[in-house]
Amino acid sequence: MDKKTGYLLLALGAAFIIGASGLLLATFYGGVALPQPFDMTGDINITLSNNATMSIPMPPQINKAANLSVFFLLVFVLVGAGARLGGLGVKLINKEQPDKADTPVKPGA
Repeated sequence: MDKKTGYLLLALGAAFIIGASGLLLATFYGGVALPQPFDMTGDINITLSNNATMSIPMPPQINKAANLSVFFLLVFVLVGAGARLGGLGVKLINKEQPDKADTPVKPGA
């Protein structure tokens, strides 16, 4: 049972890693739209100490950089989860199974 679970976890971890890589490639080549959690529009207005206001325009590159950072974070979390699952699977696969003949006999049994 441990080996079957290990192989299942290893396959699931590999699927996470391959899926995250596919999502990353599809996004960079334009097949999938980049998620847009940040959409800052307009200008930032700052009031200075002498009651003068200053307006800072928001370039569209700031939105792209913020959205790309969130997307990379999501992909790396998926890859990390896949690596953890795969590592657990490998540990279960490589775990030594005690033979039933080698198990110690309890006295009085």
